[in-house]
Amino acid sequence: MLRIITQQTDVRGELQRICVRSGRDFPGEHRVVDPKGYSQDEQLLLEEKPRAARLHQEATVREILLAVKRQGNQAVIDYTAEFNGQILTPEELKVSGSQLDAAYQQVSKPLLKAIRLAARQIEAFHRQRVPKSWVHFGDDEVVLGKRYTPVDSAGIYIHGGRTAYPSAVLMNGIPAKVAGVPRMVMVTPMRGMGKDINPAILVAAQEVGIHEIYRIGGVQAIAAMAYGTETIGKVDLIVGGGDIYISLAKKQLFGCVGTDSLTETSEMVIIADDTANPINVATDLIAQAEREPMAAAILFTTDAGLAKNVYVAIERQLVDHPRRVETEKSLAHYGLIVVVESLKAAAELVNDFAPARLELQVEDAWEILPLIRHAGAIFLGHGTPEVVGDYLAGPSHTLPTCGSARFNSPLSVETFLKHSSIIQYSPSALRKIAGAIDILANADDFPSHADAVRRRLQAENLELDGDDLLGQ
Repeated sequence: MLRIITQQTDVRGELQRICVRSGRDFPGEHRVVDPKGYSQDEQLLLEEKPRAARLHQEATVREILLAVKRQGNQAVIDYTAEFNGQILTPEELKVSGSQLDAAYQQVSKPLLKAIRLAARQIEAFHRQRVPKSWVHFGDDEVVLGKRYTPVDSAGIYIHGGRTAYPSAVLMNGIPAKVAGVPRMVMVTPMRGMGKDINPAILVAAQEVGIHEIYRIGGVQAIAAMAYGTETIGKVDLIVGGGDIYISLAKKQLFGCVGTDSLTETSEMVIIADDTANPINVATDLIAQAEREPMAAAILFTTDAGLAKNVYVAIERQLVDHPRRVETEKSLAHYGLIVVVESLKAAAELVNDFAPARLELQVEDAWEILPLIRHAGAIFLGHGTPEVVGDYLAGPSHTLPTCGSARFNSPLSVETFLKHSSIIQYSPSALRKIAGAIDILANADDFPSHADAVRRRLQAENLELDGDDLLGQ
């Protein structure tokens, strides 16, 4: 089970241990003797093990990427057989139109209605966030602006296999649709030892407008979209969450293809005071832990009584939990309850940890919100469980994990858009800045930069040393 910590000196050591699972350090002075009794040398050794594993994982990813780049379909097929045990032919990589049509007959009407409701909610949110191109015509005959255009193609990775994640299809695909991406590609692994894909995923994809779907997963699928194969055309941008291997693949492909933020091992933090319901807090922590064995579920509370009641509630709820083994493993390794001195202290820890998900189960969540600077999604109040963000609220649940919320944002329409700067100068407007450009270009030792302005002015019979802005 997860631990309750009341000594503030222990908190950063525990958060550091949780951070190391994803290959990062907890910010600030965190080097303390581990609460379990490890010496500093032993603690260093424990922290090096995940880092050594990360190096091995990076090497594996690098090998797969190179193989797919060189061998195309064959490498994709070989790695799918090696890692998943499924033998494919090149013709079987793509899901056929008849298989897409058949998927609608294999999902229940309630599920189809829920998918369509979620799709409407998500699309409505993202349509409010589409940035508008703009142009400003100045009085000085200078035109400046910004023009937004979508990427030509986007690849969406949907992890799974045994478990279906139709919500992930909606959360990743709808922002691309709203952005106006002309070509959307989806890759997702087959389930079990068969060659079929969960029909709910195929239905969700079609509801979004994705019809180019390939039955592959893992690093080889990411590589196929990045480099292209004989069957799969390369894309400009790859999004979607996965395990650590998927995240490492996207990191190594940076520069070859665009990617979204780091989305691997998930984490959620709850800040709660004495007004929180311990049963609800416990349920939300379990909901986070059941995602995966490495999911981090953390509670910061100002009330020691609440901490104990949450602990007891978790124990009771796990007794007959369908995913008890995986959830208990997650909580035992990466679950934590911390009693803090104040809500401000909790907010400071949150900003250092930068979780993907944050719940504010306090009396006045809006009062605490200004203290939070780094979190992917923030859920305010006792009546807003994080799961509403997973399915129906509207904002994408593809969030920056592993502390990357300090510098990254959730997936959105903007993820699929680029902007170009628009600049136009008339001869008279160019003349006003010509002197400054001439000085700066010569300071950079770029004479042709200066000539680019000088020659244009000469063609207009204008002097360089005219009434420029330097004289103002």
